[in-house]
Amino acid sequence: MSGGPKVALALAAASAFAACGDDSNAVGGGAGGAGALGGGARVDTLAGATLAAHPPGALAWLADEIRPPAGEGLTHRHELAFVYARRGSHRLQAAGRERTLAPSQGAAVRGGSLHHHDADDDGAVLWEFRLARPGAAAVRGATRRVFESEPLRGIPAPAEASFLAVTLAPRGGRTTVHAHPGPELIYQLSGRIDYQNALIGTTRLGPGGLEGIPPETAVQKRNPYKEPAVFLSWFLVDPDRPFAPKASFP
Repeated sequence: MSGGPKVALALAAASAFAACGDDSNAVGGGAGGAGALGGGARVDTLAGATLAAHPPGALAWLADEIRPPAGEGLTHRHELAFVYARRGSHRLQAAGRERTLAPSQGAAVRGGSLHHHDADDDGAVLWEFRLARPGAAAVRGATRRVFESEPLRGIPAPAEASFLAVTLAPRGGRTTVHAHPGPELIYQLSGRIDYQNALIGTTRLGPGGLEGIPPETAVQKRNPYKEPAVFLSWFLVDPDRPFAPKASFP
C-alpha cells in the first residue's frame, strides 16, 4: 500500500475500535454464555471484548477468509475483529500473547493491534470478522470475502461485543423468543433452521445464510430438521442491560 495520508487515516480509524480488554476462548458464562438464549440451545462463547466507543458513520460485520502459509504466516493490523479457526489449528500472536486455536475456537483482536497468524500446515483456514465500514477492502492476505452484513443499527456506546457459536439439536431444538439490547447478526454454519424475527416473519436458513436484527427485535431460531444445526452469532449490546430478555411476536 502506498500513500502516507491513507495509511494514517486507516490506522486512526482502527484505533477508534480499540477494545478495552477481551475474553477470548471463553466457553460459557458472561453476558452471552451457555444457557443465555434458553430453550435448550447450546451456546459456546468463543470470544468477547468491550467497545468503549466507535466512530460516527455506518458500521458492518465483514468476514474474510485467510489461509496463512505454513511456517511463514501473516502479519497485519485492522479494526476490532474476531478470529475463528475454520479448519485446522491456528496460532495467533497478539498483544504480547501467543495462543493456539483448535478448529472451531475463536479469539478477539483489538482494533489497531499488530498481530500474526500462523499454521502448522497449508490446509489451515481461518476467518476474521471485522467491525468496519461497509464496503471496506479485504484484509491483507485474505483469499475471499465470506460475507458482509447490512449496516448495523442501534449500536450502543459502550458496547459488549460477543462472538458465539450456537447449536440446536435436531427435531425440536430451539431458543426462546427473546430480544437483545443491541444489534445481532447470525451466519448459518451447518444444518438448517427456521429463523423468525418480528420484522420479516419466518425464513429457512441453510449453510451460508445470513440474517441480522436491530435492538429490541423479537427473534427465535428453531430446528425441526433431522440434523443438528450450528450458527455463529455476533452481538454489540448494552452492558448494563440483560443480554437476552424474553420477548413475544406480534
